[in-house]
Amino acid sequence: MRVVFFGMTGRFSVAPLEKLLLAGVDVCAVVVPATQSGDGSPPHRVEPPLPSVSDLHIIDPYLEHNIIHLAWANNIPVWQVDSLSEAQTVAMLTDLQPDLIGVVCFPHIFPPALLQLPRYGCLNLHPSLLPAYRGPAPLFWIAHQDERKTGVTLHFLDEGLDSGDIVAQTSFERPDGISGAELEQRCAAEGAALLLAAVQQLERGPLPRRPQAEDEAGYFPWPSEADFVIPTDWPARRAFNFLRGAEDWPLVIDAKEAVFSIRVAVSYATNQTLKQPYVLFDDELWVQFQPGVLRAKVYIL
Repeated sequence: MRVVFFGMTGRFSVAPLEKLLLAGVDVCAVVVPATQSGDGSPPHRVEPPLPSVSDLHIIDPYLEHNIIHLAWANNIPVWQVDSLSEAQTVAMLTDLQPDLIGVVCFPHIFPPALLQLPRYGCLNLHPSLLPAYRGPAPLFWIAHQDERKTGVTLHFLDEGLDSGDIVAQTSFERPDGISGAELEQRCAAEGAALLLAAVQQLERGPLPRRPQAEDEAGYFPWPSEADFVIPTDWPARRAFNFLRGAEDWPLVIDAKEAVFSIRVAVSYATNQTLKQPYVLFDDELWVQFQPGVLRAKVYIL
């Protein structure tokens, strides 16, 4: 079975591709979004850098281990694409003759021509329990809402937004204080197992599929600046878990008398009470929430 793998250079895409390659799946190409999108440029093949004759490190946008390095290590062509509707992109993908397209974190909606291209369709991994938390940044919103139960969904792509039939799901409890990186790695590992199982099942017969319950669906957009502000009328536990779970975002606490940019959450105490809205010791902030007190390190200008 020939599989074209669509992903990005972040953590979530790595484990699923590794899982497929270790199992001997024929991944015939890896596709990543163009670094500068929107100009309708044709697909571009990304080649490994030439060996350096200098002792100095080459400045390389792909220094961090990602799916591009995995593809290069396994002699798999890597393509950067801008518009998935662009004629040359569709032609390039058609020439690959994929039986299946696997998608693990990709920012573009698939047009009908691509959805219909592989004979087994297009499967997408989404780090939430669909139909909950549809949208481009589910892990941010799961942290924002302090969702205690979460998981990963493998589903068919359709012309909607994360709305295709569900193939498989795995769920687990989101631990108190888990970081965004840790949750993403857990979702990637769980999703990798789902995707490989689906590929292996397709070699024996069709996949199970069930429609999503639209009356239970929830779509969350890309976060805005207002979504980064943590109000002190939240419980301290929710604020702590949001700060840990969305650590890569520019989060701030609005302590009414002052607004603080947070570097890292340290701890919280549900039964503690301050005599004032906040206390600042050098770069350590103590803030009164409802209920509880949060300790965090802040950026000092």
